[in-house]
Amino acid sequence: MLDLIDTGRMPGGRPAWEILMPEEAPGGSGVFVVCDERGEVAGAVRCAVRPADGAGLIVWLHSREDLEVTAALIALAGAHLADRPVLYACTGPATATGIPGLPVTHRPVTAWALAAAGFMPASAQRYFLRDLADPALPPPAYPLAEVTSLTRPPGWRLNLTDAAGRPLADATLHTPTPATGHMALLAALTVRPGQRRRGIGSHLLAQALHHAHTQGASRITTTVPGDDTAAARLLEGAGFLLLDTLTVYRRHP
Repeated sequence: MLDLIDTGRMPGGRPAWEILMPEEAPGGSGVFVVCDERGEVAGAVRCAVRPADGAGLIVWLHSREDLEVTAALIALAGAHLADRPVLYACTGPATATGIPGLPVTHRPVTAWALAAAGFMPASAQRYFLRDLADPALPPPAYPLAEVTSLTRPPGWRLNLTDAAGRPLADATLHTPTPATGHMALLAALTVRPGQRRRGIGSHLLAQALHHAHTQGASRITTTVPGDDTAAARLLEGAGFLLLDTLTVYRRHP
């Protein structure tokens, strides 16, 4: 199972041992497998039910990108969740930092099989990663953001203001830990309306990268909505690489 799940894992992806850890799962949950003619596991899928609205969830599925096995897993999950008002697929974390969705570039067969089974994209986020091991990472420039600690989840908020104390922009970082492979997560970066297109976002982003590096992060990840080209350009200008688009799918009965 570990080899099955790790096949095709993208950089920064969630490790197989974490995916297979026992979960506090609601009723209707379970892991189902498809075996080949030799009785060996060829694919696996986790199903669950969301307590808030009763939606059926295909949390994850893995098949080594074999189309026949993938289609069988989707059909098996659909039959198990047939009484649910709506189905969502690929709702589990795809990355070590907890970002959900199917990495469609790394998993094209699964994306195709979901579409063939009637699933449509419900949300799509472009997934970026930046290496922070570069010793030439520049120190933060003035004006400096005020850094405050967060506890839920652990991390920091960086608030940038002008000389009069008026807010310009803020960013939120989640702490790098061994569980995330020492990757930090840039959870948010917001520039106030009226302050955009002045280089403030780039200025604060550079400080966020430096802070994550000083706190032990070897890499940092983040996502932006699929249609947010301005945010994508900002990240690419700061050395982030676009790795994939993480997509959550939905199907109505």
